[in-house]
Amino acid sequence: MQRVSFYGVIFLALLALVLAGFAWQEAANAWPSNEEKTLFKTMLFYQSYLMPFFLVWVVWGFKHQQVSKGFALVGIVGAILGIYARFVEPNLLIVKESHIKTGYSLKIALISDMHYGLYSTSWQMQRLVDKLNTLDVDAIMVAGDWTYEPSQKIDLATQLKPFSQLKKPVYSVMGNHDEQKPGPALTEDLRKALLANNVKPIDGANIDLGVVRLAGIGDIQTKSDPKLASALAIQDKPLLLLTHNPDSKYALPKLQQPFVLLAGHTHGGQVNLPIVTAKILKVVSREGYKRGLYTLANQNQLFVTSGIGMIGLPLRFNMPPTIDVLVFE
Repeated sequence: MQRVSFYGVIFLALLALVLAGFAWQEAANAWPSNEEKTLFKTMLFYQSYLMPFFLVWVVWGFKHQQVSKGFALVGIVGAILGIYARFVEPNLLIVKESHIKTGYSLKIALISDMHYGLYSTSWQMQRLVDKLNTLDVDAIMVAGDWTYEPSQKIDLATQLKPFSQLKKPVYSVMGNHDEQKPGPALTEDLRKALLANNVKPIDGANIDLGVVRLAGIGDIQTKSDPKLASALAIQDKPLLLLTHNPDSKYALPKLQQPFVLLAGHTHGGQVNLPIVTAKILKVVSREGYKRGLYTLANQNQLFVTSGIGMIGLPLRFNMPPTIDVLVFE
């Protein structure tokens, strides 16, 4: 039995080496902002495939009295939670409907933080597009962070090709990972790729949607940001402000019209744990926004979506990828 257990360890070690090779290749092909960090992130992603094999090894070891009960308990629970957070929840896609009192009628789908690149697959992208096409909405809003160090070997327009299949108008702003804060220098390439796939970037622009004016204020930080002045140049009806970071609200001037601010960025914490996630979100946004509808001053409103993808750890837990359908009424 000890020999079999030894062979199990050798198998895991060899598998880890093979996965390291895949990780190195992925990192070499990525559009990195920092090569060492990119390699570390791809290692996390690929080495996580060891978890199911580790679970089998621990169960086998406990059954044959090769590992202690305490080690087996910690190993089994940890492996099951890790497998769920790595392989199950990130591949879920839910739709949540929220009703927002505004005095006008409009229905939109809001998505954010897809982070296509190191931790995503083309299947996940196609699934998102297919799900969006089933929704009865007037338009689709994308609150930024399309990318997470995507491949340099394939042009961005080709990588984002599934979005050309969307049947509704799509409006988008850039997020910090699309604009080198952090992230690689791909903003202009991404803008061209979006236009090539019928997605309209609206940073610094405004669109008349009939009952409301949509303004793309982007990921602004100060009231002097030129995108802000151009996006808010016309305020002839209620405003729908599309941004990335909910903290953009602090850069807003006094507006002539009531507004709803749409944002992402926080991922709802991504790994949603008691106490810990709330503390982390206080760093991510000044008021620790997680997800959902928040009331601002003067009866204005903020809606934060929890996003689709992952950064940092290739995990989602208790915060699955979500499309928010917002019904303004």
